[in-house]
Amino acid sequence: MNRKLIQIALALLVVSFLLTTPRAPQAALVTQNSPEDRVALYQALLDLTNPWTVMCIAAHPDDEDGTSLIVMRRKYGAHTVSLFSTFGEGGQNAIGPELYEELGAIRARETMAAAEIQGSEPHFLGLKDFGYSKSADEAFKFWGHEEALRRMVLEIRKLRPDVIITNHSVTNNDHGHHQATARLELEAFDAAADPQRFPEQLKDGVTTWQVQRLFVRGGRSNQAQAETRPTVTIDPNEQDPVRGVVYAEEALRALQKHATQGPWPKTFADMLRFRNAQDGKLPLTRYVLTREAKGADAVPKSPQNFLDGLRLPAEVAKLQVPTIDGKPLREFAAEPDRVFDALAAVMRSEPFRSLGLHSPGEPYDSRLERIRERTEAALALAAGVTATLTSENGIVVAGTQPAFVLKLANRGSQTVKISRAGLYGLTTFSLAKTKSELKPGETDEVRVTSLIPNAQTLTVPHAVHLYDGGYAGVRLRGFVLFERASKTVNVPYDLRVDVAPAVDIADISPLPLVIRPDEVGVSSAGADVFPAKLPELKIELINYLDQRFNGEVLFGLKNQREQTRRKIELLPHQIVTIALPMPSPEKNTAAHARSSDSGEALTVTVRATNSRENITTREVPIVRANAHVARGLWIGYVRGFDFSLPTALNALGVQSKELSVDEVKTADLQKYTSIIVDNRVYESQPELIAANQKLLDYANAGGTLIVFYHKSNEWNPDERRKRPQLAPYKLILGDERITDENAPITFIEPQHPLLNSPNKMGQEDFVGWIQERGLYYPKDWDPQFHALLQSNDPGEASLKGGLLVADYGRGHYIYTSMVWYRELRGGVPGAYRMLANMISYGR
Repeated sequence: MNRKLIQIALALLVVSFLLTTPRAPQAALVTQNSPEDRVALYQALLDLTNPWTVMCIAAHPDDEDGTSLIVMRRKYGAHTVSLFSTFGEGGQNAIGPELYEELGAIRARETMAAAEIQGSEPHFLGLKDFGYSKSADEAFKFWGHEEALRRMVLEIRKLRPDVIITNHSVTNNDHGHHQATARLELEAFDAAADPQRFPEQLKDGVTTWQVQRLFVRGGRSNQAQAETRPTVTIDPNEQDPVRGVVYAEEALRALQKHATQGPWPKTFADMLRFRNAQDGKLPLTRYVLTREAKGADAVPKSPQNFLDGLRLPAEVAKLQVPTIDGKPLREFAAEPDRVFDALAAVMRSEPFRSLGLHSPGEPYDSRLERIRERTEAALALAAGVTATLTSENGIVVAGTQPAFVLKLANRGSQTVKISRAGLYGLTTFSLAKTKSELKPGETDEVRVTSLIPNAQTLTVPHAVHLYDGGYAGVRLRGFVLFERASKTVNVPYDLRVDVAPAVDIADISPLPLVIRPDEVGVSSAGADVFPAKLPELKIELINYLDQRFNGEVLFGLKNQREQTRRKIELLPHQIVTIALPMPSPEKNTAAHARSSDSGEALTVTVRATNSRENITTREVPIVRANAHVARGLWIGYVRGFDFSLPTALNALGVQSKELSVDEVKTADLQKYTSIIVDNRVYESQPELIAANQKLLDYANAGGTLIVFYHKSNEWNPDERRKRPQLAPYKLILGDERITDENAPITFIEPQHPLLNSPNKMGQEDFVGWIQERGLYYPKDWDPQFHALLQSNDPGEASLKGGLLVADYGRGHYIYTSMVWYRELRGGVPGAYRMLANMISYGR
């Protein structure tokens, strides 16, 4: 942004403090230049030496090369950013029940936490993650090639990277999202510099931008290219000189923030063992120069990093990096006063005072603004003055006036005066009185109030605001101007807060709302019968207000005027769960339909008393599933990460109980007619491996044991992990998957009881599937197993192991690689019918 415009904007927002007589120092005395302060000052001074920007582009969160980002920032001081094609919302959740947009919002925030450790800035294109893809062309069918390219070009023009690095290559035949992202990078490299491409972007300070170099991480596929093209090598085993750990260990801490994609090694030693590192070292990372701008500076013969050989523009190059006695400032991080004096002298000099100033229409270089910002940040760290804004719970309510606390601290060696402060990000604010000065070791707290407009965009729930940026909350920013030794020190501060409705519907269960034949008035013979009992809907309400809320909940069938009203009274910040009776649904709707087809839904709305304005509204899809179950079923299950399975069992009207691993070991399992091991439980609860024989004995004695999909490395026999063959007969998983949710299904044994009782399965049961058919299909199994279904992605060989069943002793064993949990959660009626058949098998 034009610095003159920034100055005008700040001038309008500046609030002069009402200075008061200095109060007695508070008790807490902060030690000057602590180890943490020295590390922070060292990094800030290192940052002054490198105005370049390195961008890492990746398809999903955790695809970024965290080690290389850390090396470029921690070792070389470069400005680093990461750019992600998607939020990763189509993946699996390794720690909780959230999927799709809910998962995407979590992963976005995980990425922000990882980036904080990496010292980088994360940005997202917001392209839809629709699940695993096998080709770039499939990805572009969902993304739109031109739209995806437009978004990437815009981010490159705004962020202005000098170098792009990526783990993705167009020559690698891996995830289709990776392939598509790799193609976009090559196209955007040129398009961002072309004024004829997406010219509508060239406004409001956005201009064309020419990236100088594009490096692709080396691998077998581009080994030959690596022998002829310049290559940069990153050593993850190198030690950070000021933090005392190797860069890869810092990268592991960042990777662990991507918790939903774990489990990750818990320690660096674990990672070395996991990677089979030789001599306690990780392999070197090599990047090959794949694209460079016309006329770009040549890469040296043996480059040390991605930026070697690049020359700065004249306006930037003339700014000499400040030193003390000819030595880099970072060598004096333990002497902040000397650093302060050196930086203050630089900031008083020309050409620094005019740094970044330019008139409209003149060439603008973001590096100049970055140098100024970094110099001011280093000066504040050297002075030891900080400003921190905090909120009680990180959530504000539209239409209210919440209070924040601005904490000022002086950890330096000299008294500082406080002259002005400002806060922006929301429209109206006020600052209470503060001290006129802070002595060394003193702190002060200032109350800040801000009026949140009624029209302020909500950010809660995060899943609803994934694609509009609300997942990250609203950023409040401000500054405090301190004066030390006649030098003004500008200390910025910021805080992200969520904007919530006064009362939010935080959770709804069950979701979707499944109604079966005996409830919807359609029996197996087709006779109309009024339901004897309909399921209840439970909703969790959160009052975000600091005061009591009086209102009502309105609920009823979508598009029907008649609504049931339920009065509510909530104490300040109270969380309550209430049960709502299900309205009688229409009798003439097909019993074998899902809500997306029929449009049936239940709406739940919260209003204040005597108000017609909706505070929040949620819609609950209704699924009519013609699913019958055998009588007298009692199901035990070891739950995976989410609640799709127990929710579905409740919808089927069967008695069920969640089993802990200890209960599997000690309880009498024969009372259960079926036991289900949910998705990836042998990984999430590895202690179940030792208890697996108890499950096999249960099946051998007459029970039905059902196991949902696992990854091959979580299932196949492995002596190192003391994991035997988990199935009663040989069953080896591969990594094959069927990603086309509409892939044709063939019934190999159409008369098999599992496909016919109590529900006769047909092609209609596999219509309207979500995201994929199945994954990690078995590649080798004992002849005792019957393979009942086969399917394939277009142009690929058929996979037959999606549903395997075998007799075992007096009981049965079922293994299925199909993604029933996604289909159950998505309200696919056929998934409920197949689950009903599996738990009824042999009964």
